[in-house]
Amino acid sequence: MVNLTAPLRIGYVLFPAFTALDIFGPLNVLNLVSITHNMTLSLVSTDLSPISVDRTIIDGMPSGELASSASPNFTEFVLPTHTFETAPTFDVIIVPGGQGTRDLKSTQPVVDWLRGRFDDPELDYMMTVCTGASLLARTGKIAGRNATTNKAAFNWVKSVEHADEVNWIAKARWVVDGNVWTSSGVSAGTDMTLGWVEQLYGRNESEKIRILMEWVALNQTDDPFAALNGLA
Repeated sequence: MVNLTAPLRIGYVLFPAFTALDIFGPLNVLNLVSITHNMTLSLVSTDLSPISVDRTIIDGMPSGELASSASPNFTEFVLPTHTFETAPTFDVIIVPGGQGTRDLKSTQPVVDWLRGRFDDPELDYMMTVCTGASLLARTGKIAGRNATTNKAAFNWVKSVEHADEVNWIAKARWVVDGNVWTSSGVSAGTDMTLGWVEQLYGRNESEKIRILMEWVALNQTDDPFAALNGLA
């Protein structure tokens, strides 16, 4: 159980072409929570090179599925604070999704690192947003667990290695199974994070944050996107 008397150690996993809101929506929640609650934040990747957002751009060269898009160089870059080798111990690990999750080869180091961290006795929460669930599924560590993911990519996520061992919930904004929290697509990560804040710090705290953000939240079982994608 998380120790709220000590700084809450939060780690985000980064890889090229993660989806912006998967990171920055939940992070906006945490930025506000950290004003009154002691937290630390680490951004972890394979190395300390700048990480491109929503597109894969390495050494100035676009690659991947969006390299042929109308704007292949339209991106932002985020600087990691730690590598997988230097990352500290975490209470919470958050894994975004995005186009980059479909590059199975380049994300294998992410999968390997998550597998190694999953059973850390000091890790209280493993959380994924959107297709970040595919990376966690590939570790084989959530076999038999309930989970969800982006409904537009639901069938693809179910096709990755070890995903057939997971109980995928089609109609859910987010799913909690023990210490594993998984959200549906993109904006759902912010709803999940608000729900997590409510569990840790209470309804008043989560509502204060939601109102400051002017965020219209959906609840855990309110998932209109399942039906829109033919899943419910």
